[in-house]
Amino acid sequence: MSDKASRLSRYEVGIDSYRAAKILIDRYGDGAKTEASLRLQDLLEAGDRVGALAWAEIVYAVEEMQRVPLDGEARN
Repeated sequence: MSDKASRLSRYEVGIDSYRAAKILIDRYGDGAKTEASLRLQDLLEAGDRVGALAWAEIVYAVEEMQRVPLDGEARN
């Protein structure tokens, strides 16, 4: 994953990225992050920086949606 993706906060990621993440999770389950990461890598290799940034946000959103909540953290 790119350095930018690892530094994103949940407030910088748009709702559309979370919607896309939900679709990936519904389709691929635990493999959603892998699928999103492969697409991100394809776009990086193709030189599509804008598309790669969008998919970096989706990778982040998948990670956020699948991670275990921290102690005391509220979940929606």
